[in-house]
Amino acid sequence: MVYSISRSLPAPAPRASPPQYQAFLTPLLHRRFAHACLISLGFCYALAFLISNKPNPFWTILPFSWTGPKCAVLFFFSAMPILILRIAQLHVVKRAFPSPLHTLKRSIGSFVTYSTIITYMFASGTFTTLYLLSCTDKDQLGVVIEGRSYERPRLNERFLYLCFFSIYVGLWQGIHHVYKDRARLEFPEVPVTSPQEAARKMIPLVNWNLGLLTIGPAVTAPFAYLPFRQIVWSNTLWVARSFYWLNRSTALPPYPVGPGLFIRSTVMAAMIVLSAEVAHVAFTVYFLEQPFANNKLVSDKSPNPNGTLVTGLRTSKAPL
Repeated sequence: MVYSISRSLPAPAPRASPPQYQAFLTPLLHRRFAHACLISLGFCYALAFLISNKPNPFWTILPFSWTGPKCAVLFFFSAMPILILRIAQLHVVKRAFPSPLHTLKRSIGSFVTYSTIITYMFASGTFTTLYLLSCTDKDQLGVVIEGRSYERPRLNERFLYLCFFSIYVGLWQGIHHVYKDRARLEFPEVPVTSPQEAARKMIPLVNWNLGLLTIGPAVTAPFAYLPFRQIVWSNTLWVARSFYWLNRSTALPPYPVGPGLFIRSTVMAAMIVLSAEVAHVAFTVYFLEQPFANNKLVSDKSPNPNGTLVTGLRTSKAPL
């Protein structure tokens, strides 16, 4: 009798698995990434205003002027690539190598190294293109230099040097990014209470990077340009003659780097580096925040908070 009754009882329903922790964390990270993008967008707007011609400053500061389109180009093609690079390479574990030689060998043979350098070169080249387009005729930074009425225009080597300089600055930034492993998100021992506090703590690092990545390329670029000068000049001259009625002479002009161009290149490098540093800082300070939403853990939104938290601890592929 007992046997027949036990067989007639329904089987217990299987316990539902708790929601995944990443399902609650991902929207929070999306909002923080959007905040970092807004910070970078604001800085790009300030840069767009600084490099624009200002016959009427009140009109120039409005987004309806050329400042708006320049800001959009700077954000999407100069700052956004840095933010995407941080997302693509995000990790929290320190990468340890047995020796510096092994580190160098691993970096040289890594696709990540070259993609990082190309990303910084692209971002630097975008800013330089807008900067050169914003210059006036008095700056003499166009593709050609107009001569007298009876002379043909000449190719402008100052323009070529600044193009080379933008690539050179991007090379410095890319190598620095790989060497310092800037894609790593390093959590402090004492949790930060706000993004503002985290940003204040990063000011010394930003100042050091700004000085290193600005003065370093500005001082060494005139010497690094020398081995490539003839190649850059002859090939650009050959291409430019298809679009301009240039002087027939192929001789190199006097060396273009003087005090004026050195100061201009230094200022330009500072703007390029600051644009990347602001993107780095904005990304870091928002992603270093604790996983709280409205002063509650993100797992508290789950019907099974403890189970959801355990799924997050068991996740090995997600960096956060």
